[in-house]
This record gives sequence, C-alpha cells and structure tokens, in this order.
Amino acid sequence: MDATALSDPLARWRAAVEAWRPPGHLRSPGGGPAPRPATVVRGMDEVDLPPGSRSHERAVQALPEGGTVLDVGCGAGGASLPLAGRAGLIVGVDPEEHLLEALRASGRHLGVRVETVRGRWPDVAAEVAPADVVVCHHVLYGVADLGPFAAALTARARRRVVVEIPARHPLHALNPLWERFHGLVRPDGPTADDALAALRAAGVDPRIERWTDRGGWGRYPDLSALADRVRRRLFLPPERTAQVAEALRELGVDPARPRFPGTEGRTLCTLWWEP
Repeated sequence: MDATALSDPLARWRAAVEAWRPPGHLRSPGGGPAPRPATVVRGMDEVDLPPGSRSHERAVQALPEGGTVLDVGCGAGGASLPLAGRAGLIVGVDPEEHLLEALRASGRHLGVRVETVRGRWPDVAAEVAPADVVVCHHVLYGVADLGPFAAALTARARRRVVVEIPARHPLHALNPLWERFHGLVRPDGPTADDALAALRAAGVDPRIERWTDRGGWGRYPDLSALADRVRRRLFLPPERTAQVAEALRELGVDPARPRFPGTEGRTLCTLWWEP
C-alpha cells in the first residue's frame, strides 16, 4: 500500500478487512465456516441479551413505543429481538434465507411483526423503508467498503444508528491455531478504533462506549462440537477435529463449558450516532 493509502483511514480499513480473507490454497472440502445457526426463540425469556449491553440501552433510548427497528446483517435477530417488547415492527436484512426464516418464526412467537429482505447491505438498501432505529451487530469486520455501508445505515435511520463490534477482530483469538496448523501468521488488526477512524473519514461522527462481554459468544454442547466449528474456520478436514480440540484446551477453553475462544470477557464496543 502506498503512502497516500496509508494516510487514508478508509483505505487502511479496506486493506485490513481484505487481509482476513483465507488463503485460496486452503479452501478444501470439509473446511470453511459452517452455516450460522438459525435459533428460533419462543418467549422473551429465551432472548439472548448480554448483561450490561450498551448497544441495547442506546437502541431502547431512541426507540419510541411501537416504533420500527431495522436490523442489518440480522442473522436470526440477535440485535433486534431484545427490542421486541417495545417495537411495533422489526425489519431484518440478511443474505441467508434460513436465518430470515428463523427471525420471522421468532417474531410470531414474540408477538411482534417481522418483515425481511434477503440480500447484502447496502445493495438492497433501496428496498427498505426508513426505521426509527437501525441496528447492526457484529457485521463491520466483514465490510471492506465501509463508507457506502455506513452512509446507507444513516440514510435509513430516523432517530439513531447503533452498531456493535468487538474491540478486536472476532477471529483474532484463532491466530495461534493458524500458525500451529498452517504455519501462517494472521493479521493483528483491524480494531474498533480503526472502524471509528474510518467512519469519521466517511463523514459519520459516532460516539463509542466500551463494555465487557461477560457471557461469551457461541455456546456449544461439548468441546467436540466447538472443535468441529473451529476446524472448519481453519479449513482443516474432519479427521483433524480431535487435534483442534486439544489445541483449544491449550488455549484455555474449558471443556465443561466450551465457548468460542476469545469471546468470554472480551471488550465489546457500541458505536452510535444520529442521522
């Protein structure tokens, strides 16, 4: 990257995100990320809301009773379903239909109207009406073109945009395993501070709040299930699952309550702004 690009926060962000793409020669049958789980919740007691979530608090603060929530990169609704008791309508955008189907099913159980749009943001932004609050959790580290992405979030928010990301890339904790199994040194960045600088360069001026994720992301029934998911992330064949499980133990994963490495006790960052 030339000196001009290095001085541009948006260009630095793009380069850092693209550096996380797995090397082409490692893509093989049996490897690669598994489909994201499509959990359906049947009551507010099943909605997973991290204790002390600043993101939830900032969204509730701006959401009028019976208001509209737009959840970008919604998955099965982790960011928006905790708002179901206050919202009159949740609109979910995601490229994976099985996750949108789960969100619609959860909405029926929770008694909140849900509409969905299948596609990638901001490609489908024109298909979505403005909402009172736009939420976007754990998506930015996969977005190389952050400027247009953020501009479309802002354009669809009547009151507030609330974005949540970890302080570091969510797969950073797997870096020792990439070196162990492939001899590869993975990137150290980007970070939430890099995202903040890039957003400001794009004309957005977010506030940032940092808080601790006490519960950790990714609960698994046993260590073998977690090891299978991690070995897919490492593009390893199924027969290496036991070796990955041993490596996870050495990283400090508790076999009695397996959590995805690096998530329990991590710092999460809530970035929020008004349009």
